[in-house]
Amino acid sequence: MATITYKVTVATGTNKYGTGNKYYLNGETNVVLYLQEGNTYIFDQSDSTNETHRIALSTTDNGTWGGGVEYTTGVTVTGTPGTDGKTTINVAPVKLTGAPYLFYYCINHSGMGNNALTVAPTSGETEFNPQIDDIIEEAYERTGVLGTRTGYQLRSARRSLNLLFSEWGNRGIHLWKVKLAKVPLVEGQAEYNFASDSTNFPEDIDQVLEAYYRNNSDATAPQDIALTKIDRSQYSQTPNKLAKGTPSQYYVERKLNPSIFLYTTPSASVSDATTPSNFQFCFYYLARIQDVGAYNFTSDVVNRFYPCMISGLSYYLSMKVSPERTQELERIYESEMLRALDADNQGTSSFISPQTFYGDGV
Repeated sequence: MATITYKVTVATGTNKYGTGNKYYLNGETNVVLYLQEGNTYIFDQSDSTNETHRIALSTTDNGTWGGGVEYTTGVTVTGTPGTDGKTTINVAPVKLTGAPYLFYYCINHSGMGNNALTVAPTSGETEFNPQIDDIIEEAYERTGVLGTRTGYQLRSARRSLNLLFSEWGNRGIHLWKVKLAKVPLVEGQAEYNFASDSTNFPEDIDQVLEAYYRNNSDATAPQDIALTKIDRSQYSQTPNKLAKGTPSQYYVERKLNPSIFLYTTPSASVSDATTPSNFQFCFYYLARIQDVGAYNFTSDVVNRFYPCMISGLSYYLSMKVSPERTQELERIYESEMLRALDADNQGTSSFISPQTFYGDGV
């Protein structure tokens, strides 16, 4: 937890008690403090204006001047105000109730301080990642099916969650699953797949997004050249699919295990069997979301998609267990999906190019 220091001075000012000598904390008067449990607060009264104005804490407004007593739990007073005086409080929570609301005041003069409210600490963690059984439990609760899950219900929910992830693959790009592959070019080779290069070619491809050819032969100045994606019809019309040169186009054969075909195939000048990394076929691809594993595993999903994932699973389950809720849960799911996809973008700049129209004869 943190240690916070307040430089205390005394001067004429106005606070909730009226006008007169007041405490100034870091140059400001009439300050309401918020003391977080677990933190340490130091009130540095070494400034000469603090002479005879030792600061203290109480659970009563205006301290002893309001009929209360000095609060001393976790409080240490050292030195003399006006020279080297310091009052330190370690704000520790009181069991069950938490630390009490406090007030700071002067032990010798009324009306110099203000509130010092205590607040419970935050967790300090940002690692929420529900396990599969928690995801299933939440989804079932939204369908209105409560109680202990049977083995069949758990298996059914896990199957539905895998189907949901498959459906997400048809929705478009999910940025957390975009990966970059780098496959060495081989002279005269047109087809590249996991079978031909299990070391460099990925086996989790869902969609190939874009590709380029990289020349690393000059380590100080690598060059990337974008490749054009063509469809099956265009590739089938290429007259000599084994022609050699510098690849400029690629075709993706979307099978269960995809293959990528280059045209033209790499020539000797853009391939290197001795140093394969000198010439590479590089492509960004959308990887498949990993299958749902054991119930105590987590999902292969980033936090911005958690609400969407649970809403989607509850929608899928409702078709089996509570069809009267299906329409409403589908609407919630689609709404959550829109929000998630809106957050799942690269936030790039947009540019508008004006279009010019000319009159006849110009």
